[in-house]
Amino acid sequence: MSGPIDDAVFAGLIEMTGGEMDFVDELVDTFLEDGRTQIEGMRAGLDRGDTERIGRAAHSLKTGCLNIGALDLGAICRSLEEAARAGAVPDAAARIDTIAAGFEEVRTTLLDERARRAQG
Repeated sequence: MSGPIDDAVFAGLIEMTGGEMDFVDELVDTFLEDGRTQIEGMRAGLDRGDTERIGRAAHSLKTGCLNIGALDLGAICRSLEEAARAGAVPDAAARIDTIAAGFEEVRTTLLDERARRAQG
């Protein structure tokens, strides 16, 4: 894999599961479902002016990103999380849009890797 997923981190995930790719796929599916939920949470926080909610959602997505190997996206989430903790985030909408776009790139990469593996 390459692009938005760090190969070494993803290989470590595979190693931690004992090479059980069905389990890795379950972990990826959970990350993808949760990622959508967290982005929705960020947007809801933005709509309500709730920086705490934005920060919590960014934190949760960051953790999933780092576990799956989406290190760049995790860093962007960390930046938003820290900004939200510090108070108002005037560019929150742009940051959330960047996170959403990065998440879609990660999602596509992970699902493409799974499809290649399935083809043999």
